[in-house]
Amino acid sequence: MTVEQLAGIIVDEVLKGADGTNIKCGVVGEIGCSWPLTPSEHRVLQATAQAQSQLGCPVIIHPGRNSDSPFQIIRILQEAGADASKTVMSHLDRTIFDTKELLEFAKLGCYLEYDLFGTEFLHYQFHPDIDMPSDNERIARIRMLIDEGYEDRILMAHDMHTKNRLMKYGGHGYSHIFKNIVPKMLIRGISQDKIDKILQANPKRWLTFK
Repeated sequence: MTVEQLAGIIVDEVLKGADGTNIKCGVVGEIGCSWPLTPSEHRVLQATAQAQSQLGCPVIIHPGRNSDSPFQIIRILQEAGADASKTVMSHLDRTIFDTKELLEFAKLGCYLEYDLFGTEFLHYQFHPDIDMPSDNERIARIRMLIDEGYEDRILMAHDMHTKNRLMKYGGHGYSHIFKNIVPKMLIRGISQDKIDKILQANPKRWLTFK
């Protein structure tokens, strides 16, 4: 399909409903991207940008597993008319590790999502070269971004997608951030008002159509 055809499908699913239903999409994504980016993924990004420019809708991106991927994706989106301030770059905890590089990316204006809370293991099967950070390291990263003035751009989540993550099967469950991470954030000097901004105000702002 062409970029224009893809954009038309996205717009229709937001305004009319998805897959022949009257259930309207409130978010475009998660837009999956590989590394290196494939031609079809490039077209989908351009179509997403066109749809967002028409609708003012929130967009969320799954970047490829390479630190250059988020930069490439935002460039493609912006060149096609997207609004970075309504766009989330997810999975940054497994994507950009260098502090200087992360701060350079933060300047581009999208939301910076640390969404693998509760995921801690030695071997990351999708990319064995990556050392998956611990939750303590994620908190330290968020504290650094706050200190650098990016508290309005931070989002947090669990990326809960397998049943072993549920409490029923021995996992942390959906309450992990509230029960375990927030208290540790307070210990690490992140104030309650900043935590509320990250967990409430920022998602609300992102999810609101312009």
